[in-house]
Amino acid sequence: MDRQQYNDCMRPYISGSGLTKEERRLRFCIGAKLCSGKAKTEEEAKSVCLIAREKKPKVKTTAIKDTDNVENCEKEILKLASCIAEHADMNLVRNINSLEVGIANALMVCLCQRQ
Repeated sequence: MDRQQYNDCMRPYISGSGLTKEERRLRFCIGAKLCSGKAKTEEEAKSVCLIAREKKPKVKTTAIKDTDNVENCEKEILKLASCIAEHADMNLVRNINSLEVGIANALMVCLCQRQ
């Protein structure tokens, strides 16, 4: 299916008025599953969309509390960078996988207060 066919298939699922935000999301998801061939029927697509929606965890960020305020954001980033520099195990920089683990561990200390 080319892009134009996909767009034509999606049109009934993304048009219309008087829908709530959640109804609009569900219709879009159903259309995407049907038009991409991941589901054969509308009921199958709906059940997949409802299950997928329930499983998505809420992302909680603690590093930047006020993203609207650029100055505050910059201060938070500088604090985080300083904390990471303080807690990163620089003996791990020999290979990229170890470096990733070292940074992840430092982030856990800095953001999650885990030691």
